[in-house]
Amino acid sequence: MRLIDGTPQEIAEFLRLTGGEEDSDAGAPSEVDPGASSESVDGALDWVQITELVNGRARSPEIAKRVLDFLRGAVALGNVEVGPGESERTRDGRTDYVMVRDAGVRRFGAVAYVKATNGGLTLRLTREDVADVVEPPTSFRKVRTGHQYVVNCPLRDDAAVQTALRLVELALAKVRQ
Repeated sequence: MRLIDGTPQEIAEFLRLTGGEEDSDAGAPSEVDPGASSESVDGALDWVQITELVNGRARSPEIAKRVLDFLRGAVALGNVEVGPGESERTRDGRTDYVMVRDAGVRRFGAVAYVKATNGGLTLRLTREDVADVVEPPTSFRKVRTGHQYVVNCPLRDDAAVQTALRLVELALAKVRQ
């Protein structure tokens, strides 16, 4: 028996890349359509592409690791999609940030934007939403009154990644009401 560690999306991509060879009791499908698109529902990229995007744009391997750890943690919260925005200014047509969205029926846009280049994170939270949260890595953007994306939490270290995941939970709860 072979154990495969990862999110469901990572496991599906692994199976796609290895031709679906796996043990019958591994719990994953034994066949993956090799001609299937690497894009998932709603155009979100698969993990191989997300990893390539983040590693290709991050200023250092440490930043890339923290961004990917954050994205994996966000997806592990459940019913969450991640994917980059589109840009006409880049060769690959992708932005330097990756969006974290609620995958449910109600769509409010992204609950967080994380910049692959520097690990900057902006969340769909206001000062009032985080009044009870006193975490050192958080700061507030100076934006117009009523703006929904006020909270920043740069992914400077592993503790900041954990704080960011708690903040994403708050943002998801807000849009899921």
